[in-house]
Amino acid sequence: MELYNDHIVAKSEIEYRKSDVNELDKSRILCQIQKTGNTMFRIKEVEIMVEHLKMPISQLNALRREAIEKFEKALENGIQRQFEEPIEVNFEVPSTKKDGKPKINLFLQKVDPNINYESLPYHEIYVPFAELLKVPPMRDFIAVLPSIIEEKYETLIAENTQLLKKVNAIAISHVSQIELLRKLSIKKKMVADNTLNITNQLSEKVIEELGIERFTISPELDKNAIEQFAGKIEKEVVVYGRTCLMTSKYCPIGKNEACQMACQTGKIELKDRKKLLFPVVTDCVNCHAKIYNTKILSLAKQGLDADFVRIDVLDETQEEIQHIISVVEAGERLSGEKYTNGNLYK
Repeated sequence: MELYNDHIVAKSEIEYRKSDVNELDKSRILCQIQKTGNTMFRIKEVEIMVEHLKMPISQLNALRREAIEKFEKALENGIQRQFEEPIEVNFEVPSTKKDGKPKINLFLQKVDPNINYESLPYHEIYVPFAELLKVPPMRDFIAVLPSIIEEKYETLIAENTQLLKKVNAIAISHVSQIELLRKLSIKKKMVADNTLNITNQLSEKVIEELGIERFTISPELDKNAIEQFAGKIEKEVVVYGRTCLMTSKYCPIGKNEACQMACQTGKIELKDRKKLLFPVVTDCVNCHAKIYNTKILSLAKQGLDADFVRIDVLDETQEEIQHIISVVEAGERLSGEKYTNGNLYK
């Protein structure tokens, strides 16, 4: 094997008498050498310089494995990350304790027409972009772009730029959406949703340089990690709601029901082998599906050192939402078997 103008060599020092083993011809040698199994490699060209070979197949296989292992090791050693310029990050945590109480925001996973959201005591309300097209504009609303934007969504957004210019801000779910907004000449405050996975000062600095003015902290972080941010841009922490476990391009409802829009007529859940239920919310613009945790996150806002706390609403009633807001305002959390602290105290 050859790598970076060097050769990878595997040798066998064992000698075999003619009676010990069967003779292998070129076709059999080639067959054994090309068996790379579940490795990342595929052998395309093999030069065999003998007509026949006296060697047990097991020994030939061992030589092949040894050569591949050496090749993989040499490949790893030959790859070094190159930086055009040094990145300076101040890992000394400044005093960023927030004065006053964090403001309470609502984040709707979908819009329930039976709920009068504007009567609820929120500061700002996040609404999925596709849902905004179905309902009248709400008070102090933020448009949420989907995690996956394909051609249908790009067209829909381009046709409704005037709506996006009326919002308080736009929540982006992927860094590529910054360029999409620039291309459409939409200049609004940008909020990084927790799907951007902002976990430390370095990622905070990157999004700040991209023009993002607020970010929602990754649900992967514990309380100690939350306190390590530089505090130069607005910080938001989710204190209630089901965490989205995945966004799937495969819609489990449409594929099984030949897409009769069953997802729009009732509550959809997936059941695992332990009989736990995972809510599913579909996006009918591109037939994607979001699958949510069976447990509900609930945190007390004290000590979170955030500008905003966020309540994620999935299928709660108006009375339940009002109760959750009251609990959060009181600095308490909901307790019980269906609630979790998430990673806060891990």
